[in-house]
Amino acid sequence: MAEPYKLTATPFLLLEGEDKGHLETVTFIATSEHEMQKWWSVNVGSYETDFSKLVHSSAAKEIVNRLRSGETVEFPGRYELGQLKGFGGSWGD
Repeated sequence: MAEPYKLTATPFLLLEGEDKGHLETVTFIATSEHEMQKWWSVNVGSYETDFSKLVHSSAAKEIVNRLRSGETVEFPGRYELGQLKGFGGSWGD
């Protein structure tokens, strides 16, 4: 049986300039009892759709809103690593 992973998303908001406060990237960390995987993605406007593959659309919208406010978010539930591979960006860090 595949080991379940907890998924956490940490936003990076632009700190200055014309787009100050814009959600630029998100770092994802998937942790299980025995390992951790870390990757990041650039905000191209599809986070809500992407997150809806893991959680209900209303929860996906809430997660995006929380990230936009600068909050680190733990996704509800646990996931198999296969569900997360390729999710939202580049693996390895």
